[in-house]
Amino acid sequence: MDNMNYSTDVEYESQNKKKFQITRGMVILAILALIILITVIIIIIRVTGSTKKYTNADFSRLEARMLEEAPTYISQKQIILTDKQTRIDLKDLLIENGGFIDSSKVKAAKVCQGYVIAIKQESEKYYAYIKCGNMYTSTGYISNDNGNDVSTTQAAIEDKTAPIITLIGESEMSIKVGDDFVDPGAKATDNIDGNLTSKIVKSGTVDTKNVGSYVITYSVTDTSGNKSDVKRTVKVIPSITTQPATTKPTSNKTTTTKKTTAPKNITKPTKPPTIILLGNKIITIEVGKTYRDPGYSATDYLGKNITSSVKVSSNLNTSYPGTYYVTYNVSDSYGNKASVTRTIIVKLTSIQLSGIKLSPNSLEMSPGQTKTLTVYYTPSNATDKTISWSSDNPSVATVSNGVVTAKSRGIATITVKSSNGKKDTARVTVK
Repeated sequence: MDNMNYSTDVEYESQNKKKFQITRGMVILAILALIILITVIIIIIRVTGSTKKYTNADFSRLEARMLEEAPTYISQKQIILTDKQTRIDLKDLLIENGGFIDSSKVKAAKVCQGYVIAIKQESEKYYAYIKCGNMYTSTGYISNDNGNDVSTTQAAIEDKTAPIITLIGESEMSIKVGDDFVDPGAKATDNIDGNLTSKIVKSGTVDTKNVGSYVITYSVTDTSGNKSDVKRTVKVIPSITTQPATTKPTSNKTTTTKKTTAPKNITKPTKPPTIILLGNKIITIEVGKTYRDPGYSATDYLGKNITSSVKVSSNLNTSYPGTYYVTYNVSDSYGNKASVTRTIIVKLTSIQLSGIKLSPNSLEMSPGQTKTLTVYYTPSNATDKTISWSSDNPSVATVSNGVVTAKSRGIATITVKSSNGKKDTARVTVK
């Protein structure tokens, strides 16, 4: 009987141990699940944090740097721009690939892909496009899905913006019947094609011999097929007329005189003429540069061209920095006057040097041999390009104005430094 009880106790203890082992396993699983959950949360926080640290200012900065460096890339690669669009990939502008954009300073370059479109029409034009995950995409960005790794390829810009046509003068004009109508014209610009004024097509006529209202339409189409048009209404109004008037006879004679009358709806214009300035109303030029006025036009209230009557005066002196004014005055035949002013800002323009780079960045030479290092400036049109050269080991290699002379076996570092502290180095190995 005692043996039976002992056996029962052992079985009971064994069952308790089994229950304890199952519970411990569950605890281990729970701990593992908790660790996985914490890891996932940390990853989400890091991903979210990395997304939040980029702002629109970062992306705009990258686009600006791409536009700054694209002309230098074109120059280095000796690419001749034409009216065909040339594509420059962002990766080719990065410093690790021989460019000048440092992703440690322009941090959006780490998460973005993109390109610059370069084209030459009347002048060179550059357009930057980037895509930065789900954070930012430039308007007009086109993905290069064909996997082409060539750094310079042709690409089309998706242009859906219509040109802008601006009427010179008023949109509604009036002239007297029998007078000549001089069309002030219009000008047109496009976001891609630039100045399209010469491409404007005009339709409609004005019959100056007959009173009535006439419409002139100005249309223009850009190279992408986007079209715009504007209309001008020209009213031909009656001129002052003369009518005969007969007086009653005071004797046997009848005297006929002419009496001048005007229709009730014709009055002497009292509104001033209109002066239209071509070009910008505020113009900035550099000290010492020649100022060339973009031009102007003037019409009176009835639409008559009085541009030749405009008198121009100015206090402009391009030899000294300052703000100056060009004033345009005109009077019509009725004594109505008009005046407009254009502001001219003369200033000393200084373009800051943001970086310099040596090419090549390493040389292998023999004693007595000379080689030349080339310096590239960013931007290429920087105002001050003053630089100095030095060698950390003149016994191995010396440098003068970029010309390296090998002296003896060893290694030397050649440094070029700008006046504002920008520098780059090249390693010279003399064997």
